[in-house]
Amino acid sequence: MKKINFIFAIHNHQPVGNFDNVIEEACNKAYQPFLDMMSKYPEIRFNMHFSGSLLEWIQDKRPALFGQIHEMANRGQIELMGGGFYEPILVMLPERDRIGQLCKYRDYLFHHFGQHVRGIWLAERVWEQSLTKTLAVSGVEYTVVDDSHFKCAGLEENQLDGYYVTEDQGNILKVFASSEKLRYSIPFGTPEATIDYLRAKAIEEGNNIMVYADDGEKFGVWPKTYEHVYTSGWLERFIKALIDNREWLNIITFSKAIDRLPPKGKIYIPDTSYREMMEWALPVEGILKYEEVADKIKAQPWGNSAIRFIKGGFWRNFKVKYPESNQLYAKMLHVGKKVFALKAQNESFEEAATELFKGQCNDAYWHGIFGGLYLPHLRFATYKHLLNAEKIAEGNSSGKLYKEVTDFDLDTNAEVYIGNEHLSAYFKPDRGGHLYEFDYKAKGLNLLNTLARRKEAYHKKIASSSSKVQGDRVKSIHDIVAPQQEGLEKMLHYDWYLRESLIDHFFRMDTRLEDVAHCTYDELGDFVQSPYEVGLNDPPQADENVMLLLQRMGSVTQNGKRLPIGVEKIVRLDKNSPTLSISYCIKNLSRQDIEVCFGVEFNVSMSAGNAFGRYYKLEGKDNAGHLAVEVEYTSQKGVELVDEWLGVRVQLKWRIPADVWVFPIQTVSQSERGFEQVYQSSVILPRWFLRLKPEVPWVVEMEKAVYDFRP
Repeated sequence: MKKINFIFAIHNHQPVGNFDNVIEEACNKAYQPFLDMMSKYPEIRFNMHFSGSLLEWIQDKRPALFGQIHEMANRGQIELMGGGFYEPILVMLPERDRIGQLCKYRDYLFHHFGQHVRGIWLAERVWEQSLTKTLAVSGVEYTVVDDSHFKCAGLEENQLDGYYVTEDQGNILKVFASSEKLRYSIPFGTPEATIDYLRAKAIEEGNNIMVYADDGEKFGVWPKTYEHVYTSGWLERFIKALIDNREWLNIITFSKAIDRLPPKGKIYIPDTSYREMMEWALPVEGILKYEEVADKIKAQPWGNSAIRFIKGGFWRNFKVKYPESNQLYAKMLHVGKKVFALKAQNESFEEAATELFKGQCNDAYWHGIFGGLYLPHLRFATYKHLLNAEKIAEGNSSGKLYKEVTDFDLDTNAEVYIGNEHLSAYFKPDRGGHLYEFDYKAKGLNLLNTLARRKEAYHKKIASSSSKVQGDRVKSIHDIVAPQQEGLEKMLHYDWYLRESLIDHFFRMDTRLEDVAHCTYDELGDFVQSPYEVGLNDPPQADENVMLLLQRMGSVTQNGKRLPIGVEKIVRLDKNSPTLSISYCIKNLSRQDIEVCFGVEFNVSMSAGNAFGRYYKLEGKDNAGHLAVEVEYTSQKGVELVDEWLGVRVQLKWRIPADVWVFPIQTVSQSERGFEQVYQSSVILPRWFLRLKPEVPWVVEMEKAVYDFRP
């Protein structure tokens, strides 16, 4: 009789910082009912992976479910898989952090479940060959990736019915291939179709293996799957089909497979991830060209055999595609150096390392079909844990002043950091002298945690998606035509610069708020993205404050001519103060008068725009509108932003009255729910109408302060 071995593996994950109600829903609709059903059939053994962040949440909030996992693991029905504790993309971490994450989760699983974990779930299946050594020295025997990984190495479909051995510097690792065919048919096809597919793969020797390894959320969380999997009984029918065919269909786990069956051979896998991930990692124009080429190849008679050689991008290039991701990544590396400097001498190391590891959770570092990087609450959580780790590593900062000039963001240009016990401020001299990170230490908040609006390849689908009918058939999330809110195509606006602070604008006198909000205005100056000269000098009271000088000799356009103009901004941070003091000096370097509108752009990231407890305050007016309002406040000497949910208020002041534009930065992105508009930050842009005489300076003093909100 022809036989086959089948491995059924489930991966469950929720990002660090995800909302409790979202995780609760996933427990109620996927994790709990799945385990309830599987526990009724103890003869079906399977592999399961929970990311450490999710399992800690379950341990704390759903102890009965935690106990159920323990019981099923204890009786041998579940073989648990390890991984990086907080689900990092391992290849983006220093080797010490890779090993630290892996060993931390290995020890956690042994402590709570008594299992010696032999294999890991590789986050997002992002593979580079150097991981072989990392995993091997961490005591890992096996991992699982997609069959597309093996096909990129030249293997054929009929060679993927087993595991392979790979090697790096003499270190050995066993690697399984998860079937794409099974990932798309379970649970979306009929159980009978899956059984027929497995039967067709069975052989006389019975030593081959087919692997299903995919997200547990598709068993109840993905659209329409709860009704399909449980209400309509798909999962139970599938389990019974496995049992009814166990004469030839052997259900095993990864560890049993490597104990009983020999490897198929040796393999070296190229740097890759799953097919969709490699598409998402491409630049926008690259994605569009990739789709065009892929469609043409698939249309050919030989297309199915050739498409595997059409590889998309490289995961690390998400840091190029999204500079905000690179800033987060660079922050993580910088904090990591501080944390590991503690190891030999400080008892706070373990606490700091845990915070660092939480800040390495992968979701906020990239974007695909799920919101990821586009979701502010995930970025807020990532920054919060990194800032917590940094605070622990720095120790008691009371009364201290900090300053440092180095290449923080890894682009070969030096940035400037100044800080005290309340604030950390990072400046980008080579990019407009911008303030690009602004941390309020008391709350662990980066108040410049925003995202520029940029074109995405899926934006072309927005205009047509609302007219398409979904139908009743349950589908993979990759095949769903995403619904959208009415008029979303009119909300697609794209920025030509990053949304930071201390951005120096020169507008036409008749520039409209709407044009600036949509980033379609004429910029008369050459200051927004151009380099500034920088000086970081000790003031006379060096022990009381630190001062930063940023200046540029640039130009503005007037009546078709470029006229020279100088901008100087001095930033001062006093010891023990939650306030940045900012002084601007504008000087006309030409021989004629210059009439221009000068504005300074601030971006402030809050938890939401149009939501309760998030609003602007003006002098004499406690609530001047929610943070997503697009409006002009005339003749103001300051604006305050309040976020009661975060418990913080940001105060902006200037001594010369200004007309102030405020508007939200809202991106249009895709998620499992469809296309959606997401609040990223609020722009506050005071501006002054200037008539500058030659060599006569115009000066304005400003302040940016942060305080706890207290009702």
